[in-house]
Amino acid sequence: MTLRCLASRHSAMLGMVAVSVVSVLLVGCQRQEEAAEAPPRPVKTVSVSFSPEDTFGSLVGEVQPRVETNLAFRQGGEIRERDVEVGDLVEVGTVLARLDIEDSQDAVRKAEANLFAARSTFENADAVRGRQQALYPRTTSRAALDSAIAQANAARAGVDAAEAAVRVANNNLDNRVLVSNAAGVVTAVGGDVGQVVGGGQMVVRVAQLKDKDAVFQVPEAAIQSADRSMAIEASLLSNPQSRAVGAVREISPTANPVTRNFTVRVGLDAVPDDFRFGSAVRGTVQMPGAPVARLPMTALFNEGNRPAVWVVDAKTNTTRLVAVDVARFETRDFLVSKGISEGDNVVVAGVQQLRPDMPVRLLQGSAQ
Repeated sequence: MTLRCLASRHSAMLGMVAVSVVSVLLVGCQRQEEAAEAPPRPVKTVSVSFSPEDTFGSLVGEVQPRVETNLAFRQGGEIRERDVEVGDLVEVGTVLARLDIEDSQDAVRKAEANLFAARSTFENADAVRGRQQALYPRTTSRAALDSAIAQANAARAGVDAAEAAVRVANNNLDNRVLVSNAAGVVTAVGGDVGQVVGGGQMVVRVAQLKDKDAVFQVPEAAIQSADRSMAIEASLLSNPQSRAVGAVREISPTANPVTRNFTVRVGLDAVPDDFRFGSAVRGTVQMPGAPVARLPMTALFNEGNRPAVWVVDAKTNTTRLVAVDVARFETRDFLVSKGISEGDNVVVAGVQQLRPDMPVRLLQGSAQ
């Protein structure tokens, strides 16, 4: 009885195993059939095109005056008049501002009075010298004559000093009026009527109109390969058809402590009238470099901690993963220097869903 039960259980177990094996085989075959029958995955691609890398690319800067002068009084005082405002055009000799002149006028009067006294003293000393010379050696001594000559010379020196003091006083009076030393436009004012300013303190800033620069903040990598002789084209952002060409005139020796960029000033030639100070301009320059291919960031894939892209085989329409060397990453794109060839079709959308040798179909509008 026991043997018969064991035999029955053994037969039942064999039957269950057989059924399981058959089920697994059927499921595997079904999956293979489904995989074989799955349509090619649609993908979007771009055709690889290599071109020399543009080291500078294009940068946005602004138009600034090449020469901008801070005009100030040589001596301090209270501003009584200011005849210009920001934006006013000035010529050489245009009066910009005036200081109070009472103290300076008194200084001139005092210097003139001292000059009159010095001249009177000299005239008296010169007359005494003349009389002593006429009396020598009959009724006067050599010592008396030498004393008269010394007093006359001292009086003459006093006159010279007084005349110099008058000139200084008059110059100080003239310096109470601030005039422009060049034609240009007022870009800033540093003092108002009634304000007391010190000597050398900026009162009016004048920018010359004839010379203009385009100023850019350039990354360090571009500075290292910069060449002062290269031509740079600047165009207005508000009107790209308005352009001017220039060359690098000045490169800052130190970087901005915040942005780590260097200030580059480009001297512009034949500047159009609409290149106003502060206008935004785009500067472009062509520098030959190693050929690179520009691809969008959506095409980037990772293979063993190395950048890679999916390339579609033109004959079989299947995918293959290719490791690439990236020359530079930008905001939306990256530049590839090695790993792919001219004309390769690189997948730029849905790269995370791809597998090697996967059949794909190029979407309408993709590069063929």
